[in-house]
Amino acid sequence: MRKPFSIVLFMAVGIVPPAARAAEGEAKAEGPGRTVDDRLRALEEENRRMRERVAELERAAKQNEAAREKVAKLEDDASFFDQQIQKLLPIASKLGGYLDFGFFRATGTGAGIRSDIGHRHFPEWRGEVPQSWVFYGDPLSTMVNARGEPADTGESRALTFDSVDSGGKSSFAVNALNMQLFAAPREDLTLTASIDFVPRARDVSAPGDRALGDFIDVKLAYAEYLVPIERFELSLYAGKFDSVLGWEYRSREAPDRLGVTPSLLCRYTCGSPLGVKARGKFWDGAMILNVAVTNGSHGAETFPFHGEIDRNDWKTAAGRIAARAPLGAGLEVGLSGSIGAQDLQSAEDALHTHVGVDLHLDWRDFDVTAELMQGVVDGKAAPGEAPCSLAPCLRYRGGYVQAGYRVLNWLTPYARVDVRDALHRSGRSFVYVSQALRATAGVRMELGPHLLLKAEYNLNRELGRAPQFPNDVFTSSMLLKY
Repeated sequence: MRKPFSIVLFMAVGIVPPAARAAEGEAKAEGPGRTVDDRLRALEEENRRMRERVAELERAAKQNEAAREKVAKLEDDASFFDQQIQKLLPIASKLGGYLDFGFFRATGTGAGIRSDIGHRHFPEWRGEVPQSWVFYGDPLSTMVNARGEPADTGESRALTFDSVDSGGKSSFAVNALNMQLFAAPREDLTLTASIDFVPRARDVSAPGDRALGDFIDVKLAYAEYLVPIERFELSLYAGKFDSVLGWEYRSREAPDRLGVTPSLLCRYTCGSPLGVKARGKFWDGAMILNVAVTNGSHGAETFPFHGEIDRNDWKTAAGRIAARAPLGAGLEVGLSGSIGAQDLQSAEDALHTHVGVDLHLDWRDFDVTAELMQGVVDGKAAPGEAPCSLAPCLRYRGGYVQAGYRVLNWLTPYARVDVRDALHRSGRSFVYVSQALRATAGVRMELGPHLLLKAEYNLNRELGRAPQFPNDVFTSSMLLKY
């Protein structure tokens, strides 16, 4: 019988393979009856099993090679898709915004003021200001959107830009198409901007039409630098940034606002001043400090006490200090104030001072905000002329309370009560006596991460000697975020 190659090899080198030693041991154990053929058959069987095992290992190696090729292909595909995502991520991080589309209906003429014809209600202004230029009410009480635009300005002499001009009729409106830009040249340096594209009407055939038509409102444009300090957080800002007064400015953008319209006091604190600002957080956010030096006040641009480019050398200094407590998602109480030369005039000694206190509580499903504030704008008069003739003066105080309750993840009804007491005069040109109360009830529906629906009714009431007149407003907003 032919001997297997492995047996011959082992014999040639004088080595007895393990299988042979085992077979030899078995033969010795079984005695002299065990033949050489039996031993060879046992060795051949062992050799066959060894060859089958080698074949199995070769097949496994081929399968592993195929698996490695598949893994390599998947890694190549993943790398390609990762490269495409990396190309798209900068675009996604830099562009955002929303469409704010709404419907509104204001009662009466749509204006929040009336003239005191005959000085019937405020006779103290007889001989000081012509009767048709003594107004009672609030020119911004009939706001229809998050921008704070009234349904109509009526006969107002202070608000000369009537951007909506509805005449008290119901209307659809694209309140704004907002675009937000964000860029991070470095980890500690960012650029932020927010721009409203506002479609409005303009009668080009009407002589002296003051409407702008479609216009662009650059709401924010600032750089932020995160100072590398380990003990606390410190950010420095330069440009046109958010206010540092009160709380409401944080929800100025329509998607961030609980309701549709701002409070009656937002005109004093919700603007975007130009200048420099520092913001620090201490003890893990338990204390927050904001300070700013700006061209002018922190008032909204819809109110005629705000100027971006200064006409005087004394800038406005403003600040807010706040404390946070771990109640629910957070209880924050803040105190803020500002002082500086009055906007839109050149005198250094005509001051605008403001002080306010605010509270915000996010607890379980409740969201509560309250603010109290007061301020004085000195104005300026030429010798021998009527008070406030060179620059208008203003005295104001008021407050609001707003509360929302999240009934469902997507449904939040809310209510707000505003009170404002103000006197605004410009020499013999006009005077506004505003003692107003506004009650708001509405609902907010969040239909997914990109779609919001809001609707509210604003009930306006005059306080003091002013008679009631129709100036309530129903308004709504559909917000599509992108």
